[in-house]
Formats: sequence, C-alpha cells, structure tokens
Amino acid sequence: MNSIGVVADRTGLPVETIRFYETSGLLTPQRDRSGHRRYAEADISELEVIQALRQAGMSLKDIRDHLHPSADEPHARRPLAEALMSILDERAASLARARALVNRWARDRA
Repeated sequence: MNSIGVVADRTGLPVETIRFYETSGLLTPQRDRSGHRRYAEADISELEVIQALRQAGMSLKDIRDHLHPSADEPHARRPLAEALMSILDERAASLARARALVNRWARDRA
C-alpha cells in the first residue's frame, strides 16, 4: 500500500488532483487506522486510466459514469474497456479529421 505522496510521484499527478478525484467519486482508496489514504496497485492503475482519459478529452462525469456505473447497471470489465476504447477511437478519428482540415487550411493560405 502506498501513501498519497508516493502515488503522486509515480503518476505525476499533484496530491490535490488525486484528492479531487476521490471527492469526485472517481477513486476510493483504503484508509489506515490513522485515517491516511493508502493506495493499492489497482488504485494506481485506475488513476493512470483516469489520467489518460482526461488527456484524451473525456469529462470527469463521463469517466465516473463509465468507471463506476450505478449499482443497478452491473458490468464486467471487458465490455467497459471496449466501450471506453470505442470512445477513444471516435475521439482519435475526430482529431485526425481536424488535423487534416487545419493542414489543408494552412496550405490554402500559403
């Protein structure tokens, strides 16, 4: 189990961001007897996924809805990962289209 400082060092995320993700319902670390957060490797892996999805432009709400659906929406990890990959593929395609348009626009202006 890792402290929040170790997790911040490993992920490159500020401690405040990790705490914000917790208060936003994205992450639920265990607590020790003193109440200090303790992060398992699974928590760190989830933080890395959250960070990657944020960098891909996904909102915190969408991430929370996909990673932690409501109790009446049971899910398995594989279908969830496939849904997230589909969203990322759509975003990649949109970015590729935007890149091509900007390149064409820049060439036309030259």
